[in-house]
Amino acid sequence: MEILDKIFTVLENNVLFISLGSLMICLVLTILLIITMSRYHRLSDRMRFFMRDSNGDSMEETLREVLEDNREMKIRLKNNTDELVKLNENLLTAIRKTGVVKYNAFPGMAGKVSSSIALLTNENNGVVINCMHGPEGCYTYVKEIMNAKSLNPLTKEDEEALKIALQMQI
Repeated sequence: MEILDKIFTVLENNVLFISLGSLMICLVLTILLIITMSRYHRLSDRMRFFMRDSNGDSMEETLREVLEDNREMKIRLKNNTDELVKLNENLLTAIRKTGVVKYNAFPGMAGKVSSSIALLTNENNGVVINCMHGPEGCYTYVKEIMNAKSLNPLTKEDEEALKIALQMQI
């Protein structure tokens, strides 16, 4: 008990100093709180300013729009890629190489009105079309080409048109 009495005696004698110390600590803490709140408000204002774009819209909304646009672009890119694959597949069977030779099939006719036309794919498959214009009319012959070779005999004009088509660089 004696120790408690001594503690109470010290406290009674120093109440003024303890009160002033507590008051000083409260004052320092209040000043620190004011400084912290001031910094918080400045930071909050800067954050609000930063989170707005030039139109006053929030950056969050702008970011959402950008992400949605990105998703749409990915879908479009996939669709375009699929279409390009289909187009490339179709190009394999498309006419890509041509050769044309104009000639005079019958002596005495004015100008070169007859022609041989070679139409080939990249794999050198296709046709040679020969249109012969003569005094009695026009005759058209179609000859199939497989791997750059004809299944039917070719005229020299047909062979020349085929040669021109085969020399095309695609």
